Amino acid sequence: MFGVKTKIKQFIETGKVFCYNNIILPYKVHKIRNKEKITVLFLVSELSPWKTEELFLAMKDQPRFTPVLGLFTSPEIPSARKQLDIYCSQKGYEYTDIDHVNMRSIKADIIFYQKPYMDWVYPKNMRVEKHLYALFCYVSYAFHTVNENWGFNLKLFNYAWQVYYENYLVANEQIPFLLQNGKNVVVTGLPIQDRLNIKAADIEDPWIDHTGRKRIIYASHHTLPGMHLQGIGFSTFLDHCDFMLKMAEKYKDEVYFAFKPHPILYKNLLKLWGKERTDAYYDKWASLENGQLETGSYTGLFVHSDAMIHDCSSFTIEYHYTRNPVLYIVKDDHHADNLSILNKEAFKLHYKAKTQREIELFIQNVINGIDSLKQEREAFFKENLMPPHGKTACENIINSILGIEEYQ
Repeated sequence: MFGVKTKIKQFIETGKVFCYNNIILPYKVHKIRNKEKITVLFLVSELSPWKTEELFLAMKDQPRFTPVLGLFTSPEIPSARKQLDIYCSQKGYEYTDIDHVNMRSIKADIIFYQKPYMDWVYPKNMRVEKHLYALFCYVSYAFHTVNENWGFNLKLFNYAWQVYYENYLVANEQIPFLLQNGKNVVVTGLPIQDRLNIKAADIEDPWIDHTGRKRIIYASHHTLPGMHLQGIGFSTFLDHCDFMLKMAEKYKDEVYFAFKPHPILYKNLLKLWGKERTDAYYDKWASLENGQLETGSYTGLFVHSDAMIHDCSSFTIEYHYTRNPVLYIVKDDHHADNLSILNKEAFKLHYKAKTQREIELFIQNVINGIDSLKQEREAFFKENLMPPHGKTACENIINSILGIEEYQ
């Protein structure tokens, strides 16, 4: 009986998707492109993965758009809401509290979801199937870094009108695996490319230390053993977390460290270690004489740094915008097996470490200015990391929505 019910649900869902994409969507596209004002709702629940801020601001300056910032409390990380509220208040951003306002009352023409994972990131009343009166566009909160089915076969992508990609290299590789055969893929660049490609003089320096010591970021992924989806078990945190504190102590005269954990690492450590031990570890970094804990936006942290040590997939590409030396702590020889073609190229330009001795050697090389991959990183940046058409990603996305210039 369970199998019959499941098949009926799947049949109904397939019918919904077909009707939406073949009847509602074409009508809505024609309608909004002829509107004087297009209302665009950005749903945001966490600061660090909010990668549409630049697009939100760009639309505020465009006469055709009325962008609305909708904040909500994530079921995944409820504690992230407070930090987001503080940030928006500091920036002077007006926003709608979706926790207490019905999304339908906003009458959005287009909705941007922050993450594509409907079942665990959004309350039921916010999920895509409840808002088929709108069009859906999606900006990835990270570069497209891995080729795994769980990342392609998501409900949002069944309904999305436009899904934006960073370049043709990645888009052409992934289209054969995508829902709708990739017909909703648009190569515009990602707003994060606009954010990362910024001069140091144009962004605040969040580093506490100004003594001239080398600034090294230690960024660890959240995928602890048994706590990750297939193909993304990147985290080496449990193997090296205490060693990195020892390195901070050993090189306190030469290096200032910033611990930049993935936002979900804390939540996963609570399950594994408990609150007392987890808080104690984070507090050690926050209280170091030559260290700081960084849990918010990381663009300024990147731009004003000298190097990074990490095991995070998205940072594999993102940190190359600094053109600084970067070390990847690898778990095994198969790390690159399921990476996207762009991420594989970015990974090649990392120094690698499997042992703590190799990590320490990298730190020593940063101190001494030894960097044999510098010229190759510069070439990779110029060839692969800029949005197409000589424009910003935000300009391209706006043109794609309006169906003008290169996106007619």
